[in-house]
Amino acid sequence: MKKRVLITGASGFLGTYVTQILKEKNYDTTIIGRKKRKNKNYIHCNLNNLQKFELILRRLKPDIVINLAAEVSFKKKTKNIYKINSFCPHLIAKYCKENNSHLIHASSILVNGVRSIYNKKTRLIPINEYGKSKLKAERFIIKSNCKFTILRFGGIYGRNGPNHLGVNKFIKSAIKGKKLIFKGNKMSLRNYVFVKDAAKFILKCLRQKKYGIFYVGGEVISFNSMLKKINNILGTSKNIIFVKNNNKQDNQIIKTSNFVNFTSFEKSLKIIK
Repeated sequence: MKKRVLITGASGFLGTYVTQILKEKNYDTTIIGRKKRKNKNYIHCNLNNLQKFELILRRLKPDIVINLAAEVSFKKKTKNIYKINSFCPHLIAKYCKENNSHLIHASSILVNGVRSIYNKKTRLIPINEYGKSKLKAERFIIKSNCKFTILRFGGIYGRNGPNHLGVNKFIKSAIKGKKLIFKGNKMSLRNYVFVKDAAKFILKCLRQKKYGIFYVGGEVISFNSMLKKINNILGTSKNIIFVKNNNKQDNQIIKTSNFVNFTSFEKSLKIIK
């Protein structure tokens, strides 16, 4: 019997890829989105309406819930940030505990605040409302004692990725033939994860029943190398402008779990192209 999978946030950047990969693997997948559509196995529901969402959840009776929904705001507390980022996962966790279902929840390294190294030993000190709302969700999930997988993502990049991550802006600019202008310390290191790898990671956790908390990051690379590869593979002959500054090197490295082979940054750009 096929496992019934429910995906929230399915119309988002990561959600689109997760939905696609599960359909390719023939999972019985239902998705929830905020926009009204007449697609098969699509349910319209704004997740700030928790009562309506709970009724849908209990009617569908999914064996696996992949929660990718999020209200993203790094500078201020929005009206629904805790409803969607904290209380919606809390509701899902309660359902999963009662029905022996598996919850796969997309969290963020921002539950740790800003750090140079991210792993399970890194202290949990979020510095903004987004990080606080994500940490609150994690604590609800853990306390529920359901079967859970919490994935702490750093930046997720790819074609048409969200603009709050600078590398996605650079990718879009390069594709449009624009100059790339960088104002930070170009030797600072990051290991953002390619969106297709993030989707594969979720699939692996689902299939192999990987429970617990996992950090997810890709190849470690400097901004200097990152921008040069973006320009060379996706851009034109226009120069990259590195604005001179006195910023210290600011590394943020995610110590990722190693049960998935991640695509190199260069290869991911060739896939995007």
